[in-house]
Amino acid sequence: MIIMAIIEPKILKGTRDFGPNEAAKRLSVINKIRSVFIKNGYDAIETPAIEYAATILGKYGDEGDKLTYAFKDHGGRHIALRYDLTVPTARFVAANWTSLPMPFKRYQIGPVWRADKPQRGRFREFYQCDIDIIGSTSAMADAEIAKVVNDVFSTLGFNKFLIRINSRRLMNDILEQCKVKKSDRVEVIRQIDKLDKTSLKDVEKELEKTCLDKKQIKELSKIALSEKARYNLSDVPDGESKKEIDRVLSTIKQFGVPDKNITLDLALARGLDYYTGVVYEVIIPDSGLGSVCGGGRYDDLAELFSDKKFPGTGVAFGFDRIMTWLEENKKLDDVELSSKVLVVNFEDTIKENLRTLTELHKANISAEIYIEDAKMQKQLKYADKKQIPWVIVQGSNEIKRKKVILTD
Repeated sequence: MIIMAIIEPKILKGTRDFGPNEAAKRLSVINKIRSVFIKNGYDAIETPAIEYAATILGKYGDEGDKLTYAFKDHGGRHIALRYDLTVPTARFVAANWTSLPMPFKRYQIGPVWRADKPQRGRFREFYQCDIDIIGSTSAMADAEIAKVVNDVFSTLGFNKFLIRINSRRLMNDILEQCKVKKSDRVEVIRQIDKLDKTSLKDVEKELEKTCLDKKQIKELSKIALSEKARYNLSDVPDGESKKEIDRVLSTIKQFGVPDKNITLDLALARGLDYYTGVVYEVIIPDSGLGSVCGGGRYDDLAELFSDKKFPGTGVAFGFDRIMTWLEENKKLDDVELSSKVLVVNFEDTIKENLRTLTELHKANISAEIYIEDAKMQKQLKYADKKQIPWVIVQGSNEIKRKKVILTD
C-alpha cells in the first residue's frame, strides 16, 4: 500500500485564488470594460500565454528582461511567459496582416506575468485589458485611444482620474535642444520616468552621475522637468513633434474628453523602449496606486517580425490596480452571483420540480435545483450561502393546488 503525502494547498507569492464573490466582481468589471471596447469598434483577438523567448526578450529594456519569466522547456526550446499583450499583438499582426482590415483595431483581455516584487496593487500574475490601433500614423488614432480611456474610467464610476500625455518624439527634440547625445537619451528618459517616484533634485543628481553635465541638466529642467515647465509647451522648441502633440490634444477635445480629465506632462516618459511617439499614463489622484493605465505609439515594433511597416498605438489598463481602487471604494458591493432562484428538491415531486426549473431557464432566468435529497433547512442554508435571493418550494400539497411557494 502506497501512502501519499498530503500536499500543502499553497500558491506562489504574487499570485492569487479568487472565490465566487471575487470572481463575480472581476467578471462584472471586465464586462463593462469590454462593452466600451466593443462600442468603439474594437474586435477581440487571443494570443498564447507562452511565446518563444526571442519574441518577448529585448523589447522592454534591461529592466523588462529582468522581470520576464524565461526558461527552457523539456524539448530544449527557450520560451517565456508573455510580459504584456502588446508585443504578442505585434507578432500576430506581422504574421496575419494580409487577412486583417487596416487600420486594425483590436482588444485583448488576459493574464500576463512579471517577476516583480509583490505589493499593494502589484502582482506577479495579473490581468491587462488592451486596445490597439495598428496600421495608422494619424493623430486621430492617438486621440481615439485617449477617448476610449476616458470612456472606460467614466463607465467604471471613477469620479477623478487624470490622463497624462506626452510624446517621445517631443522628448527627443527637447533632449537635442539640451545637446544630449543620442547614445545617452534612453538612459536620460529612464531617469526622467522616475520623477513621480522621487524628487526633481534626486533625478538631477542621478542624471549628473550617469550622463549629463550641470548646464544640460539646468536647461532640461527649465524646458520640461520643473513644476512650472512640465504642463505647458511655451519653452519647447518649435518643430513637427510640437505640432503633433498639439494636433493630438486638439483632436482629443473634439472627441469630447473633458479638460479636467487630461493634461500635458512633459516629464511623462513611460519606461518601455519600444515607444516612439505619443505616450499616455492614467493616475487616480490621492489613491497611492501609481499608474492604472499606460501606453503610447510604437511605430517600429511590428517591424521586428516583418519587413512591412505597421505603425501602432494603444494602451493597457492595469486591471488589478483598477480592481483594488473599486473594492477599496466599495464600488462593487452590489455585484451578485449567478443563481437568482433555487428550486427545492423533494424526492416525491422531482418530476414537477425539474419541470419548474426548465420553465425558469426558458424564461432566461438563472436558476438551479438542489442536487441532493436533503432536509429543507439544509437546502435553505445552501441558498443563503450562495446568496440566492429567491427559493421556490413545490411539494405535493402545492402541486395539488397548482401553486408554488416563492420565498426571499
